Amino acid sequence: MREECSPAGSPCDAVFFNYIARMTASMPGEAPVYLEAAASGEFIELHEHDNRLRVRTGAIGRPCLVLHAGFEAPGKARAHCKRLLDAWRARGFVECLPSARVIEGSVAEALHCDARVPHPLLAPFFQIDGADELQGQPRRLALFRGGLRWHGDFDLERIAELGLYAGVIVAGDVDVDGVFSQLTHTYPRHVLVGGDVRAASFGHGDSHMRVLGDVRVHNIVYGEYNDGSLRIDGAVHGRAFISADHAMHAEAGCHAPVCDWNSEQNWSDCLHPDLLEPDDLQEGEPGAMISPAAIRAFMREGRDPFRPGAQPVMDDAPQATAEPSPLPPLPPLSPSFAERLRECVEAGDTEAITRLIEAWPQRDEEWRQALAGRLFAPSTTPQQRARLKALQGQVVSGT
Repeated sequence: MREECSPAGSPCDAVFFNYIARMTASMPGEAPVYLEAAASGEFIELHEHDNRLRVRTGAIGRPCLVLHAGFEAPGKARAHCKRLLDAWRARGFVECLPSARVIEGSVAEALHCDARVPHPLLAPFFQIDGADELQGQPRRLALFRGGLRWHGDFDLERIAELGLYAGVIVAGDVDVDGVFSQLTHTYPRHVLVGGDVRAASFGHGDSHMRVLGDVRVHNIVYGEYNDGSLRIDGAVHGRAFISADHAMHAEAGCHAPVCDWNSEQNWSDCLHPDLLEPDDLQEGEPGAMISPAAIRAFMREGRDPFRPGAQPVMDDAPQATAEPSPLPPLPPLSPSFAERLRECVEAGDTEAITRLIEAWPQRDEEWRQALAGRLFAPSTTPQQRARLKALQGQVVSGT
């Protein structure tokens, strides 16, 4: 018979504390399906259980993305999992045992556009061009509560190609060692960064993106074509701010030379000739437009976009096609479930842990794991265990 521990004066269980530290490391049910691609050195792991799906993907042996999504229609998670497995196998990924330990990096959970669980960043997200059409719908957004961090280049296509989310909200900073970009032509169509963007370079294309903080790059901020928009509420810091017919606006100023193709200035005299496409392919002379392939190479390689010896002047940043509406002040972000739970665990207060689990409104995978963990923790009293079992019964019955 399991010995029950009294909450009075007893520390919380080390097992439960360690469980909290790896909150998203495992899910119940069938074993996950793991695939690797030797050519690219990347992996994807999919775990479907109870109409929920967890995806872990990235470079082998490096911190990976962890993405969670729940489905309402019966069997939808399993069907979506199968589609992803078929797609990745078609790309050359092979099912195998992991060649290295999976290291979890940034974690995204689902936040719904109908605000069934409120969040202070939903309001500025819906102010992005066209995002108001999502408001009130049962569509999922990827919410990175702890920011988004990545080693190497990161294009948001990594999230879009999973088909799980209608948009992305980063509740914090984006820190990318390489190039941060969305230079593809697919979803997520709307992206909000609640903090700063820090990267080697930053490239943006057809989506609508808003950054509430600053953008700080070592080299280039680049916007391409006129189907998308990039609104930066803070300032831009870098080597160059280049708009190739793109709606770009930095509310707090641009601390870099600005090259705007809609201005009358002849920037072809200042930009590196390798960046420019020839007007006449037979002549081969540099033209007036930037080559998309060349600017991507300059960003990846960290090359200076200006001619050797050029001294570009500081201009005003290009303005968006329409002035954005003023923002309401944002309330402070409330602590995440994991943060609140860790505080209770460190305080050794098992009753506070139980009450937190009972009162927390967002009953996602993280919450379910905490509930299961407390049910079997030795420090849980019989009274607390009875309450948690009743709560578990409500979840299973859907009440």
